[in-house]
Amino acid sequence: MLLGLMLASGCAQLQGVFKPTPPPKVRTRPTPPSAPVHPARQEPPPRLTPQVSSDREKQLTEEINTTIQKVERILLSINQRTLKADQAETYETVQSFLSLAREALGNKDFQQAMNLAQKAHVLSDELSTSVH
Repeated sequence: MLLGLMLASGCAQLQGVFKPTPPPKVRTRPTPPSAPVHPARQEPPPRLTPQVSSDREKQLTEEINTTIQKVERILLSINQRTLKADQAETYETVQSFLSLAREALGNKDFQQAMNLAQKAHVLSDELSTSVH
C-alpha cells in the first residue's frame, strides 16, 4: 500500500520531505571602496575672521602688544636656572603662547592673538608668584 501511495504521489514530493532544507541566503553588503593609500594633500579651509575697521584693528593690535610686553617683562624677571621641572615647563608654555599670539596677530586673527596673549599672561603671573 505504501508503495502504491509513493507511486501515485510521485517521487518528487517524497524527496522534498526527506531532503534537508538549504540554509538561508546571507545578504552581504557591498564593501565601500577603500581610501587611497596616499590621499591628495588638501589645503586647510581658510579661517573666517570678523572684519574690523582700521581704528578697531589698531586698538586691538595695541592691546595685544601691551599684553605681550607685560608677559615678556614678567619672564625677564624670572631666573630660569632656578626653576623646578614643572616651572620650567610652564615657562616654555608661556613662551609658546607668546609665539603663537604674535603669529596670530601677524595674520590679523585678533581674537586668537588676544586669547593666546591672555593665557600667557595668566600663566606668567602664576609662575612669577610661585617663584618669588
